[in-house]
Amino acid sequence: MKNNEVFYEKRTWLISFFLIGLMLSIFISDQIITSSDASASKQVASFSAYAPPPNFLEIQENVEVVKNLAYSGTKDAILDIYYPKNQSEAMPVILWIHGGGYIGGSKDSRQDYAMTLADDGYVVANINYALAPEQKYPGPIFQANEAIEFLMANAAQYGGDMERFFVGGDSAGAQIASQVAAVISNAELAAAMDILPAASAEQLKGAVLLCGLYDMDTVRATQFPNLENFLAAYTGAEVFESFERIDELSTVNHITDAYPPVFLTVGDADPFVSQSEELKEVLLHQNIPVESLFFEGTNKQLKHEYQYALDTEEAQEALKRTLNFLFVNSQ
Repeated sequence: MKNNEVFYEKRTWLISFFLIGLMLSIFISDQIITSSDASASKQVASFSAYAPPPNFLEIQENVEVVKNLAYSGTKDAILDIYYPKNQSEAMPVILWIHGGGYIGGSKDSRQDYAMTLADDGYVVANINYALAPEQKYPGPIFQANEAIEFLMANAAQYGGDMERFFVGGDSAGAQIASQVAAVISNAELAAAMDILPAASAEQLKGAVLLCGLYDMDTVRATQFPNLENFLAAYTGAEVFESFERIDELSTVNHITDAYPPVFLTVGDADPFVSQSEELKEVLLHQNIPVESLFFEGTNKQLKHEYQYALDTEEAQEALKRTLNFLFVNSQ
């Protein structure tokens, strides 16, 4: 009995140590975000990169916030909805999926950005999903599909028009969003994953993909900090490339001519810049419309998630281009 108690104490300690290590990885990776004055300098990045736009007080006055709606009975399946207060016409709907290396992050950290999108005339659903290692792949894909099903039934009461629907996300959330778009537009992938898409390819008008990863065969070469820990937690495979379903995560392998138009952006000093370049090449090969903002050759040193420093010129340019993409593709 005493030996068993010692074993379980050691096991509990090791699990706790592993989880602490993973969360520390999230902190370390966030340190490569662009500094808040990136347009004028090349300073080392920090959490201060997350900054609302200069007019955010006005946005708060204009946008209605509905918090913590349950979109299914699964773990952590809650979402917020943001929409303009004085809008009489039906609006396009955006499903937003936060990043965090599959093991961290939350909708709350993306609220300022999502409210900024809503202020331009959109109903934005900003979701939480259960995190690794407790929930592994493909859990977030199924939860995102459940969120779409919820929006199909409920978006109209907030002024949303699900015939004009977008999906978007950042970092790991961009990978999830890109795969959700692939599931909706690629019947073969949906069948392989045993998932029934809650919306049709005709309803999905576009994907907004920020600083994401899209090719599991080449992503290790990016040397993104702690990438192996993140993907090991998400897949359950110590060497993530050995995961038997790893191909499903490679959006570059599942683009068909039914994939929606895409807005892609990534900082010029982001380790994932090559991932966005790969995805763009595949999309263009399939004649999918692509709007991209990569800052090639600018030497701005824009790090991972630069687009959330909304007090900088570069992030404001990305926001402007995003809003234009949404407008053009929702007509």
